[in-house]
Amino acid sequence: MDSLRASGCEFVISEGDGAFYGPKIEYTLKDAIGREWQCGTIQVDFNLSERLDAEYVAEDGSRQRPVILHRAIVGSMERFIGILVEQHAGALPTWLAPIQVSVLNITDAQSDYCREIAGKLQKSVSNQGLRVDLDLRNEKITYKIREHSLQKLPYILVAGDKEKAAGTVAVRARGNKDLGVMSVDAFIELIASDIASKA
Repeated sequence: MDSLRASGCEFVISEGDGAFYGPKIEYTLKDAIGREWQCGTIQVDFNLSERLDAEYVAEDGSRQRPVILHRAIVGSMERFIGILVEQHAGALPTWLAPIQVSVLNITDAQSDYCREIAGKLQKSVSNQGLRVDLDLRNEKITYKIREHSLQKLPYILVAGDKEKAAGTVAVRARGNKDLGVMSVDAFIELIASDIASKA
């Protein structure tokens, strides 16, 4: 408890919930509808090292019994991801979204330009790259925009003949927000700022 107090974390003692082999700290998260789920845990185990007859040699040369720590950073990964997706209703923040931006062409005439944009985005943002989807299907642009909007992607970039000629893209943000036409570099600055804010 001293270490929890020193960390400044708020905590409550759950009487009777402790592990039989030593103290346990667990993080409980509330989901979007108020249910509580146990996620990350760390537990001190004074028992297992004895059962395993585990030892180490201390600095003074004596043989000591180690204390074992069991930890599960997020608990069940499936449960944690489920809570996260539910919390954000599928609209994950840009820094966390599996696909951060989709690049769409209006006709086949912009296919090479869109490939070039996607390549530049994949190498951008502090050289970590963006997670980009490239949609060059021969479909109406309104159909493609709607389809990608329903996926709740943070950003959709559209390129037609005008954008190709000017070296720009038409930018749409999640929630059907039209951010207008901008250069690819201006978009990279925009999305980099969004990612850095962790909003």
